[in-house]
Amino acid sequence: MEQISILDDNKRIEINKRKKEVKFVAIDVETTGLSPVYNELIEISAIKYEGAKKIDNFSTLVKPKKEVSNIITNLTGITNKMLENAPQIEEVMPKLVEFIGNHIIVAHNANFDVSFLQNNSNKSFSKNKVIDTVALSRKMLPNLPNHKLNTVARYIGIQ
Repeated sequence: MEQISILDDNKRIEINKRKKEVKFVAIDVETTGLSPVYNELIEISAIKYEGAKKIDNFSTLVKPKKEVSNIITNLTGITNKMLENAPQIEEVMPKLVEFIGNHIIVAHNANFDVSFLQNNSNKSFSKNKVIDTVALSRKMLPNLPNHKLNTVARYIGIQ
């Protein structure tokens, strides 16, 4: 594959000249806080794409060891009642690792999401290429008022 980096200073866009579409997994997580060491995953959503075509999805709530605070419930909409019968992280992660495989991982603020996945898995995601859409939006759309996912999506016409 011939490629040009999307993050170089000339703002060139990566060009995929292979005939086969690239597979990647878009991931989003909800957590009980900001630290992958002290806080827990409470929701994991992932969609597998081949090019622009959605080919599979993975979505689950995750039962944490501690109750979710009112602050987190207000931020995420996820209540302790919703999590009562959810699987625990030890049951979820092997399935998610298999789902992701060696595909490219795409996430908004990818370091955050991947650090939680990494901290809860025996698998190293270091061999997966990771694309951070926050970094892309800051580089490609520097005049946006902020780089929140909703702001970027609205700007590029995705609802």
